Amino acid sequence: MKVTVNHATCIASGNCGRTAPNVFRNPPENDGFVELITENPPESEWDATRHAEDLCPSATIRIEDDEDD
Repeated sequence: MKVTVNHATCIASGNCGRTAPNVFRNPPENDGFVELITENPPESEWDATRHAEDLCPSATIRIEDDEDD
């Protein structure tokens, strides 16, 4: 799994950081806009990462599945 974010579309809803806090964060010093912690999360984080993608109201999160995923 490879995760990317489009910073230009982020509206700082914070859903990603609450849903997958080991993959995304929404720091107050960045006005809550998304920061990607890891673009290749471990398999244990895949469900939460996909859920964060589904919850993102601005479609800022993009997930590419590797052939082995």
